[in-house]
Amino acid sequence: MSLADYLSSHKSKASENRLGKMLTALGCRCISLMEAVAEARIHRAMIEAELYRKRYSHSSKNDDDLPVIR
Repeated sequence: MSLADYLSSHKSKASENRLGKMLTALGCRCISLMEAVAEARIHRAMIEAELYRKRYSHSSKNDDDLPVIR
């Protein structure tokens, strides 16, 4: 094996290793984000069940919906 062949094969393995690490880190970040969203949904459902005993669903309102007090 010549020196040029060794360097070219070693460089490609290093770049593949970096790409693999980057994709792994990106996948971990995506999974963490999905878990955070799911946890927020679970907490919201628990709060609604505790406050309204599963009879109502909480929704935010705009300021336009509030009555005007003079």
